[in-house]
Amino acid sequence: MRVHSVEKIKEMKELRRHGYSINELVEKLSIPKTTIWHHVHSIHILPKYLPLLKAKRGGSALRKQNNLKKAKEYAEELLSGPNRELAISIAMLYWAEGSKKACEFINSDGTMIRFYLKILRNIFKIPNENIKPTMRIFTGMNKKQCWNYWSQITGIPKKEFIIRFNDGGLKGKTKYGMCRITVRKGSNMLKLMYALIERILEERKNF
Repeated sequence: MRVHSVEKIKEMKELRRHGYSINELVEKLSIPKTTIWHHVHSIHILPKYLPLLKAKRGGSALRKQNNLKKAKEYAEELLSGPNRELAISIAMLYWAEGSKKACEFINSDGTMIRFYLKILRNIFKIPNENIKPTMRIFTGMNKKQCWNYWSQITGIPKKEFIIRFNDGGLKGKTKYGMCRITVRKGSNMLKLMYALIERILEERKNF
């Protein structure tokens, strides 16, 4: 069954020929990026629009470089200020248990999740609406009990949780499953985590 109309696909391709970037197409047509790419990756941009598209790409690269610079500056500020120990703590936690592709931290230890969230909220001022919790449970676990536990640990209502069920042999290793904390639109937060890690390692290179 076709998900998007022929007319919409045609519009998508025509806009691409006229120099629209992938992100612009996503925003304009409300279609997932992977779907956009599937339909337009082989489309040839009309020559007169190529400079426009290249300028957009250059602007995106420049924004990335600026954000990296800001992350490094903020990391320096944190490590020189009163919250240095907390900044080191969250950086080391993230280095051990965090994702490299998105600002996501996962663990089965409720105390660790609570500590991680406390720093996110109090030091980095991440609001609750930008924190997305996911509970991962396994065969033999009491869903309601686990749900209540992680809601209490995180201070986030149960209705806000995404629940994943993975059949596997972890019943004896963890009582309440695992909790993943994702920061929505967290690309800059991810840059900051790795800027902190990099700076801390530089400080200790002769340790």
